Amino acid sequence: MSAASNYLETQLFNLIFRGVAFTPPAKTWIALHTGDPTETGSAAEIATATWPSYQRQDAAKGGAQADAWTVPSDGTGKNALQLLYAMYDGAAPLTVTHFSVWDAQTGGNMLVYAPLASARTINNGDVFVVDAQKLTGQVL
Repeated sequence: MSAASNYLETQLFNLIFRGVAFTPPAKTWIALHTGDPTETGSAAEIATATWPSYQRQDAAKGGAQADAWTVPSDGTGKNALQLLYAMYDGAAPLTVTHFSVWDAQTGGNMLVYAPLASARTINNGDVFVVDAQKLTGQVL
């Protein structure tokens, strides 16, 4: 189950209760983490010093944002497309424990985050794949 970031909570509150406009992101990007990123998104995203070829993945894979996520049911949606990260080229095994969704490929604002169903250790030469319908986002 995912949690909204402080940024997204503020934007939604301002939009719904204060009438302050919020421009939704044109794209969403999936980041991987070695620990809980926390509501600020400031912790544990994989660094290129650890995984030199790492970069956040476009949830829409270059297509329309509407095709990146399933239509929500009871406030829950899932990634619609498989995501393929670059081959792991780090020196030591790396354990991925969380994912997050951002409004930019680099920098930007974290929108939601959640733990993986189970932590996954990757070794040099492994490819990290997120199958379609495996990441869940939920609005409570």
